[in-house]
Amino acid sequence: MTLLALSQGVIMSAPSAQAAYSPSAATVAAYEARVIWRMNVVRVAYHRGRLAPAACPDTYAERWGAYLARTGRFYHQSMYPILAGCRAQRVAENLARGNVSADRIVAAWMASPGHRANVLDGRLTRVGVAAVYRNGQWTVAADFSRP
Repeated sequence: MTLLALSQGVIMSAPSAQAAYSPSAATVAAYEARVIWRMNVVRVAYHRGRLAPAACPDTYAERWGAYLARTGRFYHQSMYPILAGCRAQRVAENLARGNVSADRIVAAWMASPGHRANVLDGRLTRVGVAAVYRNGQWTVAADFSRP
């Protein structure tokens, strides 16, 4: 079985696909867009404003997601560079790893109190999402900000 790992816990999921699979750039972009869309579906259901995709937090998410996937490590980056680099008032980050759909990633975040708080934090208005597929699993980093 493959594990879906969050920064605070582990959830069992379906068996993994072959590690040799390499998704196209379009597939990765669609996965990332689906993560944002699902978070916004949840936010609307809880009467929060939608998250707007934004280049600055996306730059940090892409860099961090690639690093985590390449090294196999799994921990949060420092938020201070994002605060300064994006000239933000508030930032947060959600991470996940596993061979699961974008919908399952967001569902797992919603089942975890800390991740759920980030998704539903109405003070956060922008997001960047990185999804990197390596060794049979997705590594997903979502960096949230408020300018």
